[in-house]
Amino acid sequence: MLQNRLEHSNNPKLQTSSLFGLMLIIAGVLFIVDLQLKTRWLTISIPAVLGLILLIYGFLSGKKGWLIAGALVTGVGLGSFFALQQFLTIPLVRRFGYLAMFIAISWLIVLVILRVFYQTTAWWALLMGGIFGGTAYSLLFSPLQVFDFVLSISIGLGVVFLLWGWVQKLIGLIIPGSILITSGPGISIAWSHATSPEGLVETGVMLVWFALGWLLITVFSRLIYKKFIWWPLIPGGVLAMVGWGLYIGGNPGNALGFVGNSGSIGLIIFGVYLLLLRFGMQK
Repeated sequence: MLQNRLEHSNNPKLQTSSLFGLMLIIAGVLFIVDLQLKTRWLTISIPAVLGLILLIYGFLSGKKGWLIAGALVTGVGLGSFFALQQFLTIPLVRRFGYLAMFIAISWLIVLVILRVFYQTTAWWALLMGGIFGGTAYSLLFSPLQVFDFVLSISIGLGVVFLLWGWVQKLIGLIIPGSILITSGPGISIAWSHATSPEGLVETGVMLVWFALGWLLITVFSRLIYKKFIWWPLIPGGVLAMVGWGLYIGGNPGNALGFVGNSGSIGLIIFGVYLLLLRFGMQK
């Protein structure tokens, strides 16, 4: 009889139903109390409270899925709680920025939890954090143009891919990271304030930024293999020449300054190469 009770209490389906039953009870109590006290914040705090319950249950049960679900629901709940506060006098679109920010933080918490308790690095969680983090930055601090979202999200993803590739020593991750981290600024800087009717100047600026991304692949390869991979300089050089040509054709008066500025960025990257070379020789 005692053994049957123990097996019955350890039944996963029973534990899950008990968990959701407790969550429904707490949600109902908070809603009823809010109707009586008219606080207007107890109701919108329900998702965050339920997320904390899931998170605590995940810690107590040691189940990875509940920990992840608890962290994400808590992040969404806290973001919603903060975004719906009446003391905020910001537009609705900006409020979604706080929601995206808390969601990004929740993905970072997932990364930390899995690393600390399970000794696994969930890079996919960091990718999601980069996407929502870039979105939050655009919603909170930019003029809310499409190019602002392209810029922030591409930089966020590019940094994650570069960090992931550097830690895991994978050139296959360095390549998209280098291209993303320069493609976003290239598209945003070139087209957010387009002036030339033919688009030659904007296309030229964009292609030069793309070329810098290919150059970064060669530089970052030094961090992984302690030697350089030279083939990215071929598409990078082609893109740079075509970009310079289009810019010169569209705006010959400022062509010298543009070529000089982009060449200066190339010199900075080459200087980073020399520092990495020196670091590699000391190692």
